[in-house]
Amino acid sequence: MNKCEFMARAIDLAKKGKLKTQPNPMVGCVIVKNNKVVGEGWHKEYGKDHAEINAIKDCKKKFGAKKAIKLIAGADMYVNLEPCSIEKNTPPCANTLIKYNIKRLFCGTLDPNPKINGRGIKSLNNAGIETNVGLLKDECKELNRVFFVNQKKSRPYIILKSAQSIDGKIALKNGNSKWISNPGSRRNSHHLRSRVKGILVGRKTAEEDNPSLTIRLSKKELNLNKGDSIKQPVKIILGNLKKSKKVNKIFSKNSKVIIGSRMLAKNVSGIEYIKYDDKNFLEEFMKDLYEKDISSILVEGGQKTINAFIANNLFDELVLYTAPTFLGKESIQTLGLRAPKSMKHLKRLKMAKVEIFNDDIKTTYFNGKI
Repeated sequence: MNKCEFMARAIDLAKKGKLKTQPNPMVGCVIVKNNKVVGEGWHKEYGKDHAEINAIKDCKKKFGAKKAIKLIAGADMYVNLEPCSIEKNTPPCANTLIKYNIKRLFCGTLDPNPKINGRGIKSLNNAGIETNVGLLKDECKELNRVFFVNQKKSRPYIILKSAQSIDGKIALKNGNSKWISNPGSRRNSHHLRSRVKGILVGRKTAEEDNPSLTIRLSKKELNLNKGDSIKQPVKIILGNLKKSKKVNKIFSKNSKVIIGSRMLAKNVSGIEYIKYDDKNFLEEFMKDLYEKDISSILVEGGQKTINAFIANNLFDELVLYTAPTFLGKESIQTLGLRAPKSMKHLKRLKMAKVEIFNDDIKTTYFNGKI
């Protein structure tokens, strides 16, 4: 295997933690001695051992502690993200690499956390460990889009999602939209929900649809082990919403609900109200949610809610499920944005992926670079 193949393996390992590491990044680690893998690991869950520690433990498990120490000394290590150099839930990984006498570190990208950015590499260099940064850099950054946005913008990673007809409509004139997309698309949308820490809708959508805003997939469908639990996202409402018989699924038992609006309300069990004075409080609301460890949000609101996020340039990903049907000109449009002043003011997104679910087409777009 060559260097790129070892880093690709580290990336594959990192992906194993995709449903459990937020707000931490996904990290994989491969230890190589004489061009052979002697240990590998990944960050399995937030607050637990990092990838480098798990790779060292794997080496010890395979070869025994004494032989493992000899194998790791003078070995190469491949990680997709810079080893941490600060102590939070776990000791600094950079110190562990120094302790075990790693010879060379191949790192995909620096940690965007301003408290770490380059410090881990510097401490390794000072200890005589050779470091190489940038191997499969784009792939490593892409893997942790959520973490990079969190660190650089101090807000959640925001995904806007909508299902529309081929003529760009989300509902009939009377608001009926059940169902535009097919069952395959709807199952896939639950995989989207499993990626995030919170699901947001506007007050109007909550009142008209009475949605559950939950992940309705099995552990097998999510590639989870039997002992794992499915962690439901926090339910987030934009606008003043009161509990009623008409709206009861959102406030179901054991649900965590956060409501951001300009109305003052008293917090009750499981429901937190956040009041804002400004009419446009969306950006402030996002920062407050991030302070509550909600590192990623899926916005499933209607036209007004999605338009607000786009108008404020508060999104990182746009996902459109397009069904091969027509709803007609009287129906509600997916978007209702103001026209730009001129063509040079057009906002362009990057098409990241196209998938097909029976006859539905799912298109994923990225907004800007990370």
